[in-house]
Amino acid sequence: MTSINLAGPDMKVFVVEDSAAVRERLVEMIQEVEDVEVVGEAGNYDMAIAGITSTHPDVAILDIKLADDAGSGIDVLSEVRKTMPAIRAIVMSNYVTPQHAKASADAGAEYFLDKSVDFGRIPEILRLMGSSKNTD
Repeated sequence: MTSINLAGPDMKVFVVEDSAAVRERLVEMIQEVEDVEVVGEAGNYDMAIAGITSTHPDVAILDIKLADDAGSGIDVLSEVRKTMPAIRAIVMSNYVTPQHAKASADAGAEYFLDKSVDFGRIPEILRLMGSSKNTD
């Protein structure tokens, strides 16, 4: 017998990644996590800001490098936190430097991941974030 969660997902996630292939794989991985729903995705700064502010996710997963020069994933996080201070974030990059890690933390990211090493940890991290969900 299948149980139905009438209250909806426990966690809503928005994915910001400029590579369509990587974004698709991320969404597939996230959909396998129980009580987590992907509420939107974007590949550039403007679409990310619009999508996040309209869907109000609990968590944003953001790549640093985006498809345009309007801004980075860190810039997206800094901007949306102005109106959504409780949003939680995972920032990932192929450019893993102490400067990027610090900028991500300063913008409010809880996790900074090396895409080439930590990509597969995202479902586990979402489960951890769900178990320690903010109760503000």
